Amino acid sequence: MVRTLTLYKKIIEELGLRQLDVYRVRDEEAGGLKDVIRVFDPATSKVYLVDLGKIREAVKPIEFLEAVVKASEEAGVRLPERIVARLREKFKEEKPVEKAS
Repeated sequence: MVRTLTLYKKIIEELGLRQLDVYRVRDEEAGGLKDVIRVFDPATSKVYLVDLGKIREAVKPIEFLEAVVKASEEAGVRLPERIVARLREKFKEEKPVEKAS
């Protein structure tokens, strides 16, 4: 099994980005901690922040992916749609199977 933090770094790398830093900061609004990731896009040479809103260990992979996609769009960075769609499919939440009575 892949460690959670390694998985998140791999998601960023699969999108063609590089993770530069991870900052764990105090969230004044929520009163807890949150992680902010500094990401580099080699295609555009842009560096931007991905605010997760909580610590990485408490974020599901699909939530992490959506946060990276949203921050990329806001920064004007285009991600490969094919890879984003594949990752969404890979990490989509499984619906619980209903038991027959």
